[in-house]
Amino acid sequence: MIADTARIRSELEALEGLPAPVQSWIVEDGLDATDDPAVWVWAVVEIEADAFDPDSMSRLKSMAHDVVWKATDGRVWPYVLIRGADEVP
Repeated sequence: MIADTARIRSELEALEGLPAPVQSWIVEDGLDATDDPAVWVWAVVEIEADAFDPDSMSRLKSMAHDVVWKATDGRVWPYVLIRGADEVP
């Protein structure tokens, strides 16, 4: 295990004041394309297409990035993606 994904998920779920409604968080660790340790975070949001606000999504990504960065003491690169609830099985 590269990172404590359960801890990261728990910290993400505890975030307050999110700029978008997050239905769930998916967190996986592994090696990225350059064989460096990484964590992938998917924020699963339930948002209508016409309500998509790029600034809010950017802030959400930044908040999730900070959680991973702090939880891993900056040793693991976070990749944060936003997905609609209808895109995730």
